[in-house]
Amino acid sequence: MDRKAEMTEWNDGRLDEFSKRVDERFDQVDKRFDQVDKRFEKVDKRFEKVEGKIDALGKRFDTFGERLDAFYRVLVQGTVAAVVGVLGLLGVLIGLVGIQG
Repeated sequence: MDRKAEMTEWNDGRLDEFSKRVDERFDQVDKRFDQVDKRFEKVDKRFEKVEGKIDALGKRFDTFGERLDAFYRVLVQGTVAAVVGVLGLLGVLIGLVGIQG
């Protein structure tokens, strides 16, 4: 019984006032979301800048990798040449010892 009595107190004027307050609150929420959207746009721009810097850094590492590969290739070639030279020298020394012996 009490519930019906409470519900009858909600007349059109009160419902309109309540609806207006709810709309005002939603307007405030919408404003906050607009602010958040703007902040996300700023963050997106910052990430785009960072992404560009990372891409540039990646290109520099690619260049460094190419240089490192070239250095490794020269190092291997030099090592092979030194081993072949030492083996050739060893062959010559063995030949000299064999001739004198």
